Amino acid sequence: MLEILQTKNKENYRNKITELGLDFDTTFVVDATDEGSSVGFGIYHFGIDEDYNPTVEIDFVQDNSDIMLFDGIIRSILFLAMMKGIDKAKFNLTQTDKLIKLGFVQNNYNCLDSITKFLSKCKSCKN
Repeated sequence: MLEILQTKNKENYRNKITELGLDFDTTFVVDATDEGSSVGFGIYHFGIDEDYNPTVEIDFVQDNSDIMLFDGIIRSILFLAMMKGIDKAKFNLTQTDKLIKLGFVQNNYNCLDSITKFLSKCKSCKN
């Protein structure tokens, strides 16, 4: 069964975090596992936008070319941010085609203005 959880030990991701130019101490990682084996991960941090609103910035997703895994990793990060009261997201990713295809962004815009609205409009979750 697939699980996507925030990792408690991000040491295994130190090289990637450093390669991305991020501060190791203020960067977070979610790890996607299937039956105990890692199948992907996402790296993110929290920031402030130009209007001084708190944001989650998603910096990297390793999805092994699986668009559904990509979607799950992004949604997990968005949910974690929403639980912290953060409603804006910025995508610092090169996979803009996947972001657009999955409806996270439109017209190469790299921000999501409302995590709450986005997560509440899931077609399979509507009553």
